[in-house]
Amino acid sequence: MRSDFHRKPTGSRTPPRPGPRPTQGQGPAAGPRPDRSQGGTSWEKSADWYDRILGERGSELYQAVVIPQSLALLKPQKGERILDLGCGQGVFSRAMADKGAQVTGVDAAPTLIVKARTYPSRTPIRYYDRDAAQLAGLGEFDAASAILCLQNMEHLDTVIAATATVLKPGGRMLWVLNHPAFRIPRQSSWGNEEERKIQYRRVDAYSSTLGIPILMHPGKADSESTVSFHRSFETLTSSGFKAGLTMSGLGEWYSHKESQPGPRARAENRARKEFPLFLALLWQKPHVTPTA
Repeated sequence: MRSDFHRKPTGSRTPPRPGPRPTQGQGPAAGPRPDRSQGGTSWEKSADWYDRILGERGSELYQAVVIPQSLALLKPQKGERILDLGCGQGVFSRAMADKGAQVTGVDAAPTLIVKARTYPSRTPIRYYDRDAAQLAGLGEFDAASAILCLQNMEHLDTVIAATATVLKPGGRMLWVLNHPAFRIPRQSSWGNEEERKIQYRRVDAYSSTLGIPILMHPGKADSESTVSFHRSFETLTSSGFKAGLTMSGLGEWYSHKESQPGPRARAENRARKEFPLFLALLWQKPHVTPTA
């Protein structure tokens, strides 16, 4: 998973744990194939760099905030079949597998899928390199997760509709995103007001739907880039409602960090508790109502 705005593009991703290469239904393990995301917006070009950052267990922010709170909201159960969109190198896939779930991870970056298969898992995980909107043939699922990847998916309506199709009636779907009101690439930033001794969040745009280029290696002349898609809360949630899902849970998650003692420490610590890093939405597919 990524910290700040470093999270997945249009396909999917999430880090995994070292282990034997899965064999069932995972396709050939040799050699990365071309970017399979719609519009080529996956993290294939920066897969090696991304794996060095997240590795087997994910970043500190993943371990302290994203993974435990995602597990608490989705509540994966032993034996449940769960689809992990944008699974990356399988970090969250493995966390769910550790709970006894039967996990299938998909990501549009073939190199990340290859890396996911190198990490061990307590319960076998199936990994596929495919776009998150191409889910035919994977079967039905009790739940699905999309952890810090939806903001990198251009065709969100298509992805959510495809996921809703493979969910069983009553199935859950968890979205975790950088908070759309406070963490907008190039359109939000921190500021300090020395006289009042406060740190505030500046937001220059919110309502507009934006495709914002993100440099993977700022300052490097030939840096690869991807795109982060900002959507307002209304625009974002419309994809879930259009797919016939109902919202059953919501969370706003904050940084766990504390500043070292210093003149701005108090203001920084207060600001961390006022402005959430992440927005989590839990959806449910309605049970089929019998017809008379």
